[in-house]
Amino acid sequence: MSLNAPVYRVARVRFDRPRAAEGLRGPAEDWAAACRDAGLVPWGAFAGLLGLRTDEAFLVAAGAGEEWQLPAFDRAEVVDQADFAPTVRPVEPIPQHTPGVYVFRTFDIRPADFEEFVRLSAEAWESFESGPGYRAEPRALLRRDAGPGVVTMLLITWYDSLQSWERSRTPPPAARENFQRRAALTRWALPIAARLI
Repeated sequence: MSLNAPVYRVARVRFDRPRAAEGLRGPAEDWAAACRDAGLVPWGAFAGLLGLRTDEAFLVAAGAGEEWQLPAFDRAEVVDQADFAPTVRPVEPIPQHTPGVYVFRTFDIRPADFEEFVRLSAEAWESFESGPGYRAEPRALLRRDAGPGVVTMLLITWYDSLQSWERSRTPPPAARENFQRRAALTRWALPIAARLI
């Protein structure tokens, strides 16, 4: 499904008890169907591996405009959610289907640094994605104006395994240089590892 100027809604939901990803596949399929019925793109439902409570998950959907509701997920309540705009990725909202590890990395930056942050990211990916010894692909770099003087960026990167994530900490030199320059623009960053439900 193609949306003109989509909004990506990222929600953290909490269940009535800890849930394993395997037990959430049915509810995730129902949630995705409810999204499609509402004219939304179910970009993905993700259970935590590292950094997310065992009774929580991330839901990401894309829709046109801001006047839409995220469909409910069985036996879960929304703890918090935020709307983001895409930057260089994704070009269009396509549901995620590839198993592996999805790292949700949040950055706070100054508005004046936004364009440089995006440029450094896109340039770094040219060599990062073809780095030896690991498989990785940044799937989304999203932006949210979080208040006066603050832009929150959300980078969602796919890895085929946690071992690939670890090996990617030493990327090719060109990518490493850009990532270091990007880090200098960052007030703080928080990575959370999850897997697709």
